[in-house]
Amino acid sequence: MTGTATKKLPKAERREQLLETAQAIMGEQGTDALTLGYLAERAGVSKPIAYEHFGTRAGLLIAICSAYDVRQMQAQREALAAGGETLEDVASIFASSYVSCVLDMGPAMGAAFAALSATEETADFRQSLRRGYVERYREGFGRFVELPRNDTAVLLGCLGAVEALAQDAAAGRVARDEAVEALAGMFAATLKRYPAKPR
Repeated sequence: MTGTATKKLPKAERREQLLETAQAIMGEQGTDALTLGYLAERAGVSKPIAYEHFGTRAGLLIAICSAYDVRQMQAQREALAAGGETLEDVASIFASSYVSCVLDMGPAMGAAFAALSATEETADFRQSLRRGYVERYREGFGRFVELPRNDTAVLLGCLGAVEALAQDAAAGRVARDEAVEALAGMFAATLKRYPAKPR
């Protein structure tokens, strides 16, 4: 064990290093290779350190996806603060921030999110993430239109399209700009069916 991995790091920095190493493992070898023991070996730390930070493999997957979610929320907040004056603006921001974040994190993130369905603990967390996206969509689009009573179903449908097309972009089946344009158009077309709020 050599290099920075063997140095004594503050807890927050060590956690960040472990998460970066975990993402590297997923990118190189896939999610199935990601165990706490292997993570510790690759990061140059003892197994108890990895277990101290994440507890279980499920806890590690949740931490990886939480960091991804925080990053995406920050990108959305910054973009909405800088623009977001029309429904079309908001649609483009939601589409662009999601697709860009998936591409930045790489195709391994899709596998990480898929792995969240493996246990009750991780499946519950994945559903909480999806509820968070729906709430952000409700808040963003609700400024412009009167959302229907079944808005959760409508917005979950939008989220499903975003997830699928972003993964296609990450896999190289669709160009980034094409994915963003298609998703923004879908958002706008879906939401414009509802009555506009007075401005």
